[in-house]
Amino acid sequence: MAAPTRFHSKTTGLDGVVFGNHTILEVLDQSAGGAGLGTLGCYIVAALLNAASGRTPFLPEATIRKMWNDVLSRGYFQPTAGVQWDAGQVVTYLRSTMR
Repeated sequence: MAAPTRFHSKTTGLDGVVFGNHTILEVLDQSAGGAGLGTLGCYIVAALLNAASGRTPFLPEATIRKMWNDVLSRGYFQPTAGVQWDAGQVVTYLRSTMR
């Protein structure tokens, strides 16, 4: 049996230490609410799984990783020039991509 994949790892491409050594499943399982990094982490995992399974061909995995890494490093993700989304706005967008 393979070791569980950590949220912050070269495999996922997700930077930081927000979730310590938690696995992607543990991050997905948490019951975070609101607009913070905990909630964003849950939606990032779900979005990565959806992209990997072909459910969101318009949203590539690289963009999802960039969303997390940019919010973590800059405090926002810039979907287009002059527009800045904070963690809550990224969550709102990711929610809209899910069924």
